[in-house]
Amino acid sequence: MKQLLILFLAFNISCTNKNLSVDTNESTLKSGFFEIVQKWSQQPNGYARKIYVKFPDNELEKYPAVIVLHGNGGNASTFVNKFNYLNNHVIIAPQGYQKSWNIRKEKSKAPDINFIAEIISYLKKMKNIDHENISIFGSSNGSALVNQLLIEFKDKSFKKAICRVSQLNSFQYHDSKFWAQSENNLFNTPSIPKQGRKILCLAGSNDRIANYYGGQGVLGYVFLNAQNSAYILAKAMGYSGLEITDDLSEEGPENFFKYSYLDDQVVHYRLQGAGHGFRDMNDNANQIIKDFIELD
Repeated sequence: MKQLLILFLAFNISCTNKNLSVDTNESTLKSGFFEIVQKWSQQPNGYARKIYVKFPDNELEKYPAVIVLHGNGGNASTFVNKFNYLNNHVIIAPQGYQKSWNIRKEKSKAPDINFIAEIISYLKKMKNIDHENISIFGSSNGSALVNQLLIEFKDKSFKKAICRVSQLNSFQYHDSKFWAQSENNLFNTPSIPKQGRKILCLAGSNDRIANYYGGQGVLGYVFLNAQNSAYILAKAMGYSGLEITDDLSEEGPENFFKYSYLDDQVVHYRLQGAGHGFRDMNDNANQIIKDFIELD
């Protein structure tokens, strides 16, 4: 078993991200894990949060990176191994506090937007990471955090977003506006998403956890219609046309219906018949994700 390289990064971060110190002599990232220490209401004395790293077998001078966010109840230490199909990217898998990501109703109240921001800041210090090519993937609760990053995170290194189930919810978008998460965990600050990002959304038509056609789902979240959610994101990226209707979607592979905006800058796939887990549609879904991330 390969020895894990532990890169300990001592961050002193308040919830407002004002007191920041960095202590590292490393310049090359390797497989293993590193840690970021944060303080917030649940951990006032500081808490070391692990971020797992897995490099592909090939050798590149610089690797593009994919930050992968697990769903509720997930373990980053195993989740990092689910992306072998992305064989040209380094996989960065942060662990959510109490196995969740802070989107209003979750157990975690951690400052997760700051957490991702500090991960990206750390990656930028690594000479073997292409910090101009960082994608963020989320599944379920992790996808909800990706949506929130699209709403309020402005760093230009964040190029591509992949949401595997969990469209926008009514905390994140209502009254024709996007809403940032305030310090008291209320979504009451209007926000304008940064344009220029590429966005891929995949969702199953039979999903009852994050209801595909909108309405109340898991933990009492009220979800937008998944297709309308993609259209709203497309408008935020600059699209000015009408929402694509079912009869104008394109099928391929079988039972995958594509809704494309801005020449594939924003793409939604309806997986007809799939639930919250894609089951036998996973291989095709992974290929779509791979093409989206790896192709310019």
